[in-house]
Amino acid sequence: MRRALTLIAAAVMVATSASAAERTGWYIGGDVGQSNWNLSDRDANDLTNIVADAVDFYGDVNVTDVSNKFSDTDTTYSLFVGYQIAPWFALEATWMDLGKMDIESRGTYTYDIVNPLPGEPTAGSYNVKTEFESSGPAVSGLFMLPFMDTWNVYGRLGYYMGDNKLSISGTAQDTGPFDTFDPVSGGVSESDTSGVFLWGAGVSYTWNQRVSFRLEYTNITDVVEVGGDNVSDMERFTLGAVYRFGSVAEPMAPMAAAAPVAVAAAPTKCADADNDGVCDTADRCPNTPAGDRVGPRGCSCDVTIRTHFAFDSAELTAEDKTELERIAARLKELEFVGGTATGHTDSVGDEAYNQKLSERRAQAVVDFLAAQGVGAGRVTAIGMGETKPRADNSTEEGRAENRRVTIRRTDCGPAE
Repeated sequence: MRRALTLIAAAVMVATSASAAERTGWYIGGDVGQSNWNLSDRDANDLTNIVADAVDFYGDVNVTDVSNKFSDTDTTYSLFVGYQIAPWFALEATWMDLGKMDIESRGTYTYDIVNPLPGEPTAGSYNVKTEFESSGPAVSGLFMLPFMDTWNVYGRLGYYMGDNKLSISGTAQDTGPFDTFDPVSGGVSESDTSGVFLWGAGVSYTWNQRVSFRLEYTNITDVVEVGGDNVSDMERFTLGAVYRFGSVAEPMAPMAAAAPVAVAAAPTKCADADNDGVCDTADRCPNTPAGDRVGPRGCSCDVTIRTHFAFDSAELTAEDKTELERIAARLKELEFVGGTATGHTDSVGDEAYNQKLSERRAQAVVDFLAAQGVGAGRVTAIGMGETKPRADNSTEEGRAENRRVTIRRTDCGPAE
């Protein structure tokens, strides 16, 4: 699988190597894999009996000594176009080819004739090949759950409108006391269109801001019908690739390279007025406070704001929103792709309650940044409650300082 992933990546990879956050907007893609048709021996025999009944020229037929040979796996592929409505949800329109299923059936049969006439056949044998194939469009919704920086797990729920084709061919040979003859030789072919539900689950890996890869299991329910009963589901195991459209931010320095720059203590050969390890010619934030972790452009990785929430409230004040607007403008200028927002509280009240309150306040900051167009869906809200105070909780001034939210950027690498 690793070789297949590498080959697909080389064919479609674009020249960006930055963090590959899933972005809203249009995308296209395709997948290929194996299909498994879940048809039981009993259902295969039902198909065989239906064929044998068609041979009934002289009376009722009793089928005996049935044997079936399955070929119920094949290659399947699909092409799709989708729209990422939100980081956690997308809609897709797909054209699928589910491949083909074959059943080769051999057996014998007898006629229910009490007193056969001279020369009248009483038994026979048959050899039948049944083929079933299906292809058509589908629509589905994808429900995504990001984890880490480049991985998503997702579930799929949709509806498949297949063009189903069934063909049966073979021979039935009667045997009699005097002669052997062939009453039936040929076949039938028919097709219909039916709609059935599909569901699935998969995992996707984001290569960069345009390209991602998928490994998926899909189940299409009740594809094959026998005698009016739905008897077979169809499973797909596929590997796919996705290409996303829209503008892409300029590549940022890799995380592994950014961390040493942020903590470098050795003197630089270029002018560095604020001594943060980034040359003044490249420093976008020339007055970074001493000791701050900085990113590749010299701006602080950890932004701490003192919030002014009302008592027992997670609603941002006008003052908080003004400060966050200023921070959002700077993050967009730096082409921010993701990070964390960690909320803290003072020690007033129950510890468990303060934990929940800090989570709600951190989420309020995340939602406000997303509304400003900053890292939508890529900023994780974390609550620390009252566990990490910065100042003395016994004073009003200390408690006010402890009510804060810290925003950390992913591109700076892990915090110390």
